[in-house]
Amino acid sequence: MELYHLRTFVTVAEERHLTRAAERLHVSQPAISAHIKALEEELGLVLFERTPKGMLPTSAGEALLERARQALAAVGAVGLHAQELRGEVIGTVRIGLNTDAGFLRLVELQGELKARHPRLEIEFLGGTTGANLPKLKSGRLDASFVSGALDEAQFDSQVLREEEMAIAAPVALREAIGAGDVATLARQPWIHSSPDRVQHAVMRALFEPHGVEPARSMLANQKDAVLAMVAAGVGLAVTRRQDIERAAEAGAVFAVSLPMTPTPTVSLRFACLRQRAEEPVLRAVRAAVLSVWGDTATGFQ
Repeated sequence: MELYHLRTFVTVAEERHLTRAAERLHVSQPAISAHIKALEEELGLVLFERTPKGMLPTSAGEALLERARQALAAVGAVGLHAQELRGEVIGTVRIGLNTDAGFLRLVELQGELKARHPRLEIEFLGGTTGANLPKLKSGRLDASFVSGALDEAQFDSQVLREEEMAIAAPVALREAIGAGDVATLARQPWIHSSPDRVQHAVMRALFEPHGVEPARSMLANQKDAVLAMVAAGVGLAVTRRQDIERAAEAGAVFAVSLPMTPTPTVSLRFACLRQRAEEPVLRAVRAAVLSVWGDTATGFQ
């Protein structure tokens, strides 16, 4: 039995889709199909059922899945221990992103990692906090930048900084907004964000206690798109005060403080699964993150 057959089996079971499994493993879809067929022939079992919803594990596949994960973990542990004995950090680390590269100091982090561990391959993968947490749990990401609170039983994380949140408003609405009380704000058009974004949670915390739902002019998640829409007068939006103040230099946007006490902040964190926190690669990455964010970081939890 080949290890890559087991790895393919686990990946297909997690992704439920041949194309996504092929993308994750960086191999062709025919190769994925061949691995599954070879493993089924060797075991004498049908492991998957092809359905309109994707590749679903059969009862036999479900029964073997955890054993396959354990086998792969055991082999991985041998390799990690060998790295420790050699004093080397080798491999690939997949790091999830939840906002723009400049804010996350990615250039500095990449430089720090390459200087310390030249044989470590780094992959920065775009996403959101809501999308990245399931990927951490499934192993599709090794570590991730995330925003907001985390389940400390599941995740080991470091607070890198507290992000002050505010309302980005078009200059054309300055008079209409006035002092920016909740009732006045609720009457304005709003650019909403997806439920998996921290901006969505802040909006809910602002309006739900007052029993109001702000009008929705559109939905946008990308920071640049949100600020461009605000500048164009499409509506108001919750985002980082730092970004609003930078955009305000062009004269079309201004920041409105959230009428909430205390002023809401959102924790930017660097996280990994707690059960993986002591792996050599992740220890090395966390040390580099600490070096880059040492001016504001508060320590791993």
